[in-house]
Amino acid sequence: MKKLTILAFLSVILINAIYSQGCVAIRNLAGFGQFAQLGYGQSSDKWALDINNRYFQASQVYSLKNPQPWDGLTIHEFTTNFEVSRIPEKGWTIALDVPVSTNSISSIIEHRSGFRHTTSAYGLGDIRFTVYKWLFHGDNAQRGNIQVGAGIKFPTGNDHVEDYFYDDPTNPSARVLAPVNVAIQLGDGGTGFTTEINGFYIFNKTISIYGDFFYLINPLDQNNVPSLPPGFPASVVKLFDTLGTNVNSVPDAYTIRGGIDFTYNKFVGSFGFRYEGIPGHDLIGKSDGLRRPGHIFSVEPGVQYKFKKSFLYTFISVPVMRSTVKAPTDAEASAITGTNVTTTGHYANFVVFVGYTFTF
Repeated sequence: MKKLTILAFLSVILINAIYSQGCVAIRNLAGFGQFAQLGYGQSSDKWALDINNRYFQASQVYSLKNPQPWDGLTIHEFTTNFEVSRIPEKGWTIALDVPVSTNSISSIIEHRSGFRHTTSAYGLGDIRFTVYKWLFHGDNAQRGNIQVGAGIKFPTGNDHVEDYFYDDPTNPSARVLAPVNVAIQLGDGGTGFTTEINGFYIFNKTISIYGDFFYLINPLDQNNVPSLPPGFPASVVKLFDTLGTNVNSVPDAYTIRGGIDFTYNKFVGSFGFRYEGIPGHDLIGKSDGLRRPGHIFSVEPGVQYKFKKSFLYTFISVPVMRSTVKAPTDAEASAITGTNVTTTGHYANFVVFVGYTFTF
C-alpha cells in the first residue's frame, strides 16, 4: 500500500507543465503540480530535485477554431526546468523552479528581405517560488487527498531579447538588431502570482485518478517591449500604434489537467488530458498591448518508472482542439480596417516531456 500511495502522489505532481504552446500560450513558465513533493514525504528524505525537459514545435496557424494556411513560420523551444523542493512535516512543501530555455523562430514573414532567417533567445526564464499544503491527514489521506498551492513568479527572464532582422528587400544582407517575437521571449517582464489545486484518489492497487488546476495572475498591463519586427509597412505600424498593440501585453495563463493511472509493479501508465491557454482579459489590471489569447486541448499519454529513491518519466502531449479567442483590440481593429479582424496564433504540433526526480 505504501508503494502504491507513493506512485499515486507522484502521478499527481510529476509533470512540470511549462507554458509555451506557441504564439498563444507564450510563457516559458515552470508550471503547476511540481514533482518534488509529497510522494516522497513518507521517507526520511527532506529534499528533492526534479529535472524536467520539454521540447515542442509549433507551426499550426488558427483563427478561432479554423485552421489557416501555413505562413512559413515555425517555432522551436527546448526548456529545462530545475526544481528544488524542501519537504518539511505536516504536509507542507516549498519549491523553487528555475527554467532555462533555448527558443528560436524560423520564418520569412518576419524578415522583409524576402529570405528565410532564424531569430533566437537563450537564457534564464521566470523563476517561481511556491508553498504547497495537503489538506487532509491520517489513514484516509493515503487513499485520496487535495493539495493547494500559492506562489510568486519573479521577472527574472529577459523580456527584451534581441536578434538580427533582415528588413531591406533591396539589400538582403542588411540587418538590424531588434526584439524577437514575444512567442520566444524568455520572460514577460511582470511579477505574477500563482494559485494551484492538485488532487488524487486511489480506487485499488491498479487504478488511480488525478486532477490539477493552475492559474497565473499577472497584474502588470504591458511591458513596453516593441511587438513588431522592423521594416513593416508604415500603414501596419500606424494601425498598431492606434490600437496600442505596438508593445507586448503581460497576460494571465491557466492550465487544467486530469487523467487516470494504471500501476503495475514499478511501472505506471498514464492517460490524461490538458487544457491550457491565455484569456482575452486578465483577472486583475488592464489587458492592453499585443496579446494572442486562445486555448488548446490535448491528450497526454505517458509512462513512469519508479526506482528506490528516484523516478523517471516521459509524456507526449498531442493537441486535439485548438482555438484563438477574440482579443480586446479585435473589435476596434475591425472598425478601423472595415474587415472582420480575428486574432490568429501558432499552436504546438506536439509537446514532449522527459524528466528525472530524486530525493536526498
